[in-house]
Amino acid sequence: MIKIERTNDHITLSKLNEEIQTFHHNIHPNIFKPYDHEAVLNFFKNTLSSEKAIAFVAKENETTIGYLLLFTIHFADNPFQYARQFILLDQILVLKNHQGKGVGKQLLDAALAFAKEQNIETIELNHWTQNESARKFFGKNKFEYFNEKMWRAVE
Repeated sequence: MIKIERTNDHITLSKLNEEIQTFHHNIHPNIFKPYDHEAVLNFFKNTLSSEKAIAFVAKENETTIGYLLLFTIHFADNPFQYARQFILLDQILVLKNHQGKGVGKQLLDAALAFAKEQNIETIELNHWTQNESARKFFGKNKFEYFNEKMWRAVE
């Protein structure tokens, strides 16, 4: 049975992050640094001290098998856009040997429940184009594209 709970355990999150950081480094080594345990540990420690950051973990038999990191974002009203707030789903990981069992969906459900508690109407995220499994997973869970980002190398 999978149990989802909120956490501030920066040590566990930093260890779990190695799998996804290594994946990102492998697909974009010019953007993503190799996994550095101490740096990632400090990132999570500092990030989770903010009231805007929330983390959830997925546990199976007391073993942590995934996590989700989100931020509450507030934009002030300006001449171009209305004031709004949303949840930014910054990181989600289910360890490879636990994927396909509904763990990611349960983590997303925790984020959705948190958003409802906070009266926030949307969750936003981005993923790397080469990450086909992320594209399929988020599409299957009712996420829609609303803004696309492009780049070009300068020659």
